[in-house]
Amino acid sequence: MSLTLLASTQRLHLPDADELSLSAVHSAAEDRGQNFSLDQIVGLGAPQVRAVLVEDDTLLGFGIYPGDRLIVDRSIKPVQDQYVVAHLNGDNEYCVRLLAADPKGGLLLKAARPSVPSVAFDDLDPAPIWGVVLWVVSYVGRG
Repeated sequence: MSLTLLASTQRLHLPDADELSLSAVHSAAEDRGQNFSLDQIVGLGAPQVRAVLVEDDTLLGFGIYPGDRLIVDRSIKPVQDQYVVAHLNGDNEYCVRLLAADPKGGLLLKAARPSVPSVAFDDLDPAPIWGVVLWVVSYVGRG
């Protein structure tokens, strides 16, 4: 198994894991003379890209946890099998849904919880879609 360390917009190829050490990673990154910018990689700073904080556990069925940050692009046309941020039924709140195929034809906005009913999505009227989720940024450390 090998790893690829990302530095800015370039990839830095590392040796196989059995040959990998922290000093090798640090040295290889320094040799590139690049600073890693998560903002640049995920597109933050672009006017159409937003970061959204997940505040509860309603997205656990999608593998998205409280405290995760979603990077959402408001300029992308949603397509099947993408997560989208939607504004449904005139609620003041936004939600994340999976744009999935409807067995009867068309598309559905599916919730992470099976107990929440799906909503038919008319791709001719994308009004309820606020943006398309491109990235999920999770904190896995302690403290």
